[in-house]
Amino acid sequence: MYSPPYNIQEIKEFYPDKAEGLLRDPVHLWRATTGVELIHQEPTIEEQTRIWNNWNEMSAEMKARSDAKSLEFFGMDNLSHHEEIMKKWRLH
Repeated sequence: MYSPPYNIQEIKEFYPDKAEGLLRDPVHLWRATTGVELIHQEPTIEEQTRIWNNWNEMSAEMKARSDAKSLEFFGMDNLSHHEEIMKKWRLH
């Protein structure tokens, strides 16, 4: 079942010491304002896997919206970006 990313208020509530930085980041801000998952580099492999699994639970329409934003931010769709990130994780 899809679980939307935290919205702006939730980020402020759950990450009071990091909220300002997260909300200055265009990726996190977009996720918080749209409720749409977007694959991006996470600090742990567990979190990376969690967002990938969450992305896969989205509707086709949400995935299309996310892929369009991924192309804008990263120059590749979410699947390609996920594969690139996972290659880096495997090297560590």
